[in-house]
Amino acid sequence: MIMHFRIQHWDRYVGIFVILAMLILILALVFMARGQKWLEKRYRYGAVFSKVQGLKSGTPVTISGMEVGSVRSFRLNPQGKVQVQMEILESYKDFIRADSAVTIATTLLGGKTLEIRMGSPNQPPLGEGDILSSQEPKELTDFLKEIDLQAPLKKVDETLENLKFLTAKLNSPEGEVFTTLKNIQFLTTQLKEGEGSAGAILRDKKMYLEVTAAVESAKRSAVHVESVTEKAAEIAKELPAIMHQVNGRIQEIQGILDEVKKATAKLSPILENVNRASVEAPAIAGNIRDITQDVRAITGDVKKSTPEIPELVHQTQEIIEDADKVMVGVQNHWLIRGLVPRAQKDSSIAISQRQNPYEKKGDVSR
Repeated sequence: MIMHFRIQHWDRYVGIFVILAMLILILALVFMARGQKWLEKRYRYGAVFSKVQGLKSGTPVTISGMEVGSVRSFRLNPQGKVQVQMEILESYKDFIRADSAVTIATTLLGGKTLEIRMGSPNQPPLGEGDILSSQEPKELTDFLKEIDLQAPLKKVDETLENLKFLTAKLNSPEGEVFTTLKNIQFLTTQLKEGEGSAGAILRDKKMYLEVTAAVESAKRSAVHVESVTEKAAEIAKELPAIMHQVNGRIQEIQGILDEVKKATAKLSPILENVNRASVEAPAIAGNIRDITQDVRAITGDVKKSTPEIPELVHQTQEIIEDADKVMVGVQNHWLIRGLVPRAQKDSSIAISQRQNPYEKKGDVSR
């Protein structure tokens, strides 16, 4: 009885374990199918190639390097070309459009893939079963055919010929290299034995001292040049400030010139007035002379006709003298000095020196 009970319990345990294992396996398969997109719907497309070396069923199909499907099958069409059928996942079918193209690409390790080039967004998408335009892949032999190997090989041949010519020159005793070496040996022998110009220079102590002095002079010159260079560098550092000051002075000079221009512009009307006055000055002087003569004539007439008014005559004579003084002043002015003719000196006697005919003897002149 106890044995039968144990067997029944073990059956249950085994059944539960099997059921759990099957559930775990089913869940694993579901997750794997979702990860591998086994359950996602696929769309079939075709492409035609002349040759498909390296392709096989299950070869990945990629767009921009991302796997979006796989190759399903191959078959030959009546034209003798290979028609490849591929399956594309539903989530990527909208990227395959009327201007999309497919080619066979080679990976870094030599594997093959079908690479689809995405179409333009303005082109309509292809339907299931449509044929994509294909681009034939280039093999290594095609690349080698495009490479021109003749030019590099020709350059290598020319280089080898040049090397051969140089080695022949070097090996020849009559060549330039051996001749140069002989000349160097001859010169060193002369220097060592004190022969020739160079040897004489090395053997002559006076020449040695002169050469030493020349070297010392060159050193001093180098030191002087260095000091001059340092001073030049200091001057170059101060040059911006000097240029700034010069610019300031130039601006000040420009301002002065502007003021001079303004003053010159104001001087023009003054000169015009002076010129106008100098033109009118002779007429004014003539008028003054006429007036003076008229006054003198009137004064004479008054003296003759009215001896009773000596005071009026005396004042008139003073006016005439004042007019003469004004005339002299006008003639001596620097602006019209050369424009007004000078009047001849009058021999008239000043009022203070004249004898008043109307005064009685013993009266004091006014």
